[in-house]
Amino acid sequence: MTDSEFQDLVEDTLDQVEEYIENLAQTLDLDADSSRTDNVLNLDFGTQGKVILNSQVASYELWLAAKSGGFHYRWAGSEWQNTRGGQAFSAHFVQVLAEQLGTTCPPLVLVLGG
Repeated sequence: MTDSEFQDLVEDTLDQVEEYIENLAQTLDLDADSSRTDNVLNLDFGTQGKVILNSQVASYELWLAAKSGGFHYRWAGSEWQNTRGGQAFSAHFVQVLAEQLGTTCPPLVLVLGG
């Protein structure tokens, strides 16, 4: 994978996560704001805290920071996988988000790599 291919993949991921959060905020009537600068997506849920996604080009990783901790994901050909345990990013992101928000969240379906 080239740096450019990695950045395209990250951009597609962040676009889809941002759209997911917008839909989630409407569906669950959440206080949610998102802002994006380059490869960093900040999700602010008011009193429930922030979630931050960003890319690390040097290691070709997607990083997630939330109240429950920091997590790293590598592209595995068809999905981002947690570098500790191999869980798919989309499922793990929803789990982390639901825990932080204290509610059930619908699945995140990412269409990537094609």
